[in-house]
Formats: sequence, structure tokens, C-alpha cells
Amino acid sequence: MFSNVSARWRRRLRIAVVVWAVLLVAVAFAGSRATVREQVDAAGARTVMDAVVGEAAADFSGAAVLAVGPLTREACDVTPVRAGLSLERTLQVSGATVEQVEALAERFALSVLTSGSDGASWSGTTADFIGVRINAPVADPPGGRWSEPVAVQMITGCRPLEAPVGSFAPDPPAEATAEWAYGSVACPDGETLSSWTEPVEAQPFRVHETTGGCA
Repeated sequence: MFSNVSARWRRRLRIAVVVWAVLLVAVAFAGSRATVREQVDAAGARTVMDAVVGEAAADFSGAAVLAVGPLTREACDVTPVRAGLSLERTLQVSGATVEQVEALAERFALSVLTSGSDGASWSGTTADFIGVRINAPVADPPGGRWSEPVAVQMITGCRPLEAPVGSFAPDPPAEATAEWAYGSVACPDGETLSSWTEPVEAQPFRVHETTGGCA
């Protein structure tokens, strides 16, 4: 199509096409950055998520056992040219009352996913874009306490990886095995909830040791 165009103009056209392509990629990249959730990177989102876990733990004051799971992470792509990380943490509550669970679901404005003889679940997103899901077994008796541990799962979704996401764990107890994992979050009252747990099939995890709590 450029057979009737001089060599100089053909070169200029090729350069113009390349510049235009680079410009389109730059605009697309800039636009994608603007859609990343509030531009909070993975490290910042981890702080926000753990604060939400601490708030949830405080709502279960008086429950039999509170345990916080380890920080888990999964690599993801925020955009085709931007690496990201999705973080997740689970709070396990044994002895929670139906009232406590329903109050937490209302606090975070969660929607009911399932409700019936096989259990109940709620799901939603906080104002800070942290995904929250509650999975609860059948209550026995109705209106009393949940007969099995309730799992409150928090997830950041894919966030840009702009700074290291640290993960601290103290020396494990002497009896610990390789399957034991450490989790810790700060409570709204300044206390800390820390746990050594192990994933199991029947529930989020088996609690080996848990200390502190959120009042």
C-alpha cells in the first residue's frame, strides 16, 4: 500500500506506527493502575486485612476457643504486565453463638449464600475491599451455639506487589511438626491473638496452641 511513497516517508510511517503502539500500551497501563483497588499494594492490604480479622475476633468475645490461621499467599497478575499477590487469613471460632455469627455478618453487611440443614454461609466485601466469608455448621440447638467451629475467611484479592510482604514466626513449640503453622493478628484493644495450627480436612485447622485474645 506504500508502493507509491518514497523510502524516507515509509521510514517515517514505520516510526510513527511504532510510537503509536508504544503510546497505546502506556495509556492502557496507566489506565489499569487507576482501576487497582485504591492503589493499596499487597503489603498495605495485608495490614488492612489483619485489622479486619482482629475486629472480627473482638466480636466473638466469650467464645470457647479463638484461633488465627497463618497468612497464605498466591501469586496473581493485576494486569498482563503487572505482578500481584493475593493474601488470605482465616479466623476459626469454636463455641460461637448463632447471635454472634449473625451480628458479625450484619456488621460487615454480608449477604446470605446458603442457609439450611447443611449449614449457613455469608459473603461480602468491606469498605476497604477486603473479601469476607463466614462458613458455619448446623446450630444445635437452634438459636444456641454452633456445634462445630465457625470459619471467618478474609482475602485481599489480587493486589500490586510493590513491597515485600513480611511473615514472622517465632520458634515453634518443642512438640511441633512440620505441619504446624503460626498466625498472629493485633486486636482493637492492643492485645494480640497468636496461634499454632495445622490444616485438617474436617475444618480449617486443628488448634495446637492459641494465646491472647480480643476483648
